[in-house]
Amino acid sequence: MKEKNYQFLKSIAASRGADLFGVADTKLIEKYIYEELKNETAKMPYTVSIGIRLQRAVLNTIIDRPNQIYKTHYRHVNAQLDGITSFMAGEIQRKGYNAIPIAASYIIDWKLQNAHVSHRHVGLEAGLGFWGKNNILVHPEYGAGIRLASLFTDMPLTDDSPIENDCGDCAACIAACPAEAITDDAFEFDKCYQMLRQFSRENNYGVMICGLCVRACADARSKTQS
Repeated sequence: MKEKNYQFLKSIAASRGADLFGVADTKLIEKYIYEELKNETAKMPYTVSIGIRLQRAVLNTIIDRPNQIYKTHYRHVNAQLDGITSFMAGEIQRKGYNAIPIAASYIIDWKLQNAHVSHRHVGLEAGLGFWGKNNILVHPEYGAGIRLASLFTDMPLTDDSPIENDCGDCAACIAACPAEAITDDAFEFDKCYQMLRQFSRENNYGVMICGLCVRACADARSKTQS
């Protein structure tokens, strides 16, 4: 039953454009769940993580700051992810189970950059990647060039396991970061946040994105695969 349900949801995600799919034990990411959800998510032992790979050609346009094509692509992929989790939740409900889809990009606490759940930590526990030096989930092949969304459910599912990997000696994101927020030993959130705020005010972006470490990481991972 669990494996059948897992494959059912995975096929839905893939048919609607998801590149990545995994399932985490909700207990493992409990501390990253926003308080207003916890009464319901306590009844939902499984958290689904889905991901879509960002277009390499779009990432290639990012030179020293975010641009409009990256902004629009970022938003389009987020919307696609939201559509997938919403459709998946409907299919789960039709089978008699409960689900809560979580938007790919909806910030509750802007200063701390917190959402209803940390998609990165869900993806980590679901085996979609490892934790990067840039404080972002890094897929073994696509690097940080992915966007994620999550869904809580009580539909019985097979759990995935975290992958054992890390950045190793790669320092591509360190060299690329305009805020100098990344080192081999630490990530300075405040420096990153201030740079995001600065970029959000430029050229009518109106969204807190950067993309420089994402491109650098994706470039570095693609070289290791070739």
